[in-house]
Amino acid sequence: MRLKKINLRDYGVIIGFVVLCVAISIASPTFLTSRNILNLLRQSAVVGILSAGMTLVIISGNFDISVGYICGCAGAIMAKLMSIGVPIPAAILAALLAGAVIGVCSGVAVAKFGIPSMIATLATGQIINGVLLLVTGGYPISVSNRVLDFVGKESVLGIPVPIYLFLISIILVNFILKKLVTGRHIYSVGGNDEASRLSGVSVNKIKIIVFVISSMLAAFSGVVLTARVGTATATAGVGYELDAIAAVVIGGTNVAGGEGNAWKTIVGVLFMSVIANSFNLLEVHVYFQFIFKGLIILFAVGFDSYNRIKRGKN
Repeated sequence: MRLKKINLRDYGVIIGFVVLCVAISIASPTFLTSRNILNLLRQSAVVGILSAGMTLVIISGNFDISVGYICGCAGAIMAKLMSIGVPIPAAILAALLAGAVIGVCSGVAVAKFGIPSMIATLATGQIINGVLLLVTGGYPISVSNRVLDFVGKESVLGIPVPIYLFLISIILVNFILKKLVTGRHIYSVGGNDEASRLSGVSVNKIKIIVFVISSMLAAFSGVVLTARVGTATATAGVGYELDAIAAVVIGGTNVAGGEGNAWKTIVGVLFMSVIANSFNLLEVHVYFQFIFKGLIILFAVGFDSYNRIKRGKN
């Protein structure tokens, strides 16, 4: 019986992840300690939740540059409301609703007005940044609550609670993509929105839906981040959008849309988290971390583009 040829695009990132972990464990003996592994998992959860929503957006053929700002803004809204005596369930709900409203605005800008998603969400991000500074006044807002401490700092069966929340986000996105008609339409719109429109798919509705889900998950990640660090700041979440995009692309989602898998995004998230963690363990300067992160994004997108060009020639 013939063995199937291994598809590097499908398994390359997993192989690379294993090789990376082996190399780092040799370079830094503390990498594989239980304390470091748990810390790595806890830190990866926030970007992981962001990446779950970003998976939907990129599969639909768009990008959302505002999610990092939404993350920070949602945490600030929750913390501010809690500081004036609003019960925590209402404060969390307000943060999630704020994310939904932002998602609607971004989705309408892209779907109804035809503004390119990167431009629309870049502008939205700047507006949110202004709101974030207004809410915080430029100063950190501390929060202390038993529920938040459990969400951000506790573990269940030895696994940090934020990781469970990350997995729930991935399960939700996978359910939407694989079990709902909406999921099939998201793939269709990402592959060819004009053909989807001619087939009777409500393209504008689908685009708005993916931005709303992405923004709400970004807001949820802000709640988790604030719970983990115990403080909401004006800089919280800044730069996380690039980590999320990199994780999704490394996980095999096609940057041109129409193709992707929520479960593989987990590998991309862990890949990015391991790199950041290893740089900290090896005391590599943060400047080089940014350079390396940019190179990873270029390589991942370039490899994806090369594969699409190669398939088109065959």
